[in-house]
Amino acid sequence: MKRIAICLALIGAMVPAAGLAQSSAGSGDRPDADPDRYVLSPAGESFLRLDRQTGRISQCLKRDEAWRCVLVPDVQIVLEEEIARLSGEVASLRAENRRLAEKAGEPPAAEGPAPPAPERHSLTPEEEKDIDRAMDFTEKAMRRFFGMMKTLRQEFDSFAE
Repeated sequence: MKRIAICLALIGAMVPAAGLAQSSAGSGDRPDADPDRYVLSPAGESFLRLDRQTGRISQCLKRDEAWRCVLVPDVQIVLEEEIARLSGEVASLRAENRRLAEKAGEPPAAEGPAPPAPERHSLTPEEEKDIDRAMDFTEKAMRRFFGMMKTLRQEFDSFAE
């Protein structure tokens, strides 16, 4: 905890010094720069820097006596980029399918999601008979199985005594 406080003090001292170095180098004041744009939070041996303007997070580490901040990958941005890439790929594949269908002389396929399968709400009398036969068979098989287990258990108990 003491190391973090020292690091924060060093960073606090380095930021104004860096600003003075920039202005003395001739870059001048930056009127659009917001002094409250970044927020630093300790994270173990490093710091997390939140950019309040963009919402991006960077991890700042000290390497070779210099602090370097590297952007932390944002899962949401990665997912959105992948969705955009896949949407473009789907559009190009649909265009290719249309082109191939036209070349083969086939009517173009309807675009959009496939129609849902028709729902079945009732069984035919023959299907119900088949289900009843299957249930009867299963019931008989289970009764025989549990009967055998009961017999084996009784035999095991008689040997144990």
